[in-house]
Amino acid sequence: MGDARAMMGREVMDRIRKVVDSNQGKKAYYLLVASRQDPTDEKRIRTTIVLSGVQPPKMLGTMCFHVDNQKGRAKRLWVLPLDRPSVIKAPPAELVPEIAAAARRLPIIHG
Repeated sequence: MGDARAMMGREVMDRIRKVVDSNQGKKAYYLLVASRQDPTDEKRIRTTIVLSGVQPPKMLGTMCFHVDNQKGRAKRLWVLPLDRPSVIKAPPAELVPEIAAAARRLPIIHG
């Protein structure tokens, strides 16, 4: 399972890198990476990458980056997992305080 997860992560990061490389002419933008279950195949997760001039709302199953080509920087703003029930046999290896803090008192939108 760990190898599959790592491979999927590399695939998504490769796609993000291609989008960033192809948009170097834009000054600054937000990059929203959204994952959701395929409505026609429950075993498949679809990932979409969307560029926006304004910061999108926080939604479950998304990652958001702010890319500033003038400064040559990209900053991860959040990573929120899908809201999918699962059996966890062991607690997560590490809690990311920023993500936990960002999730408190949020009106979460799943879309």
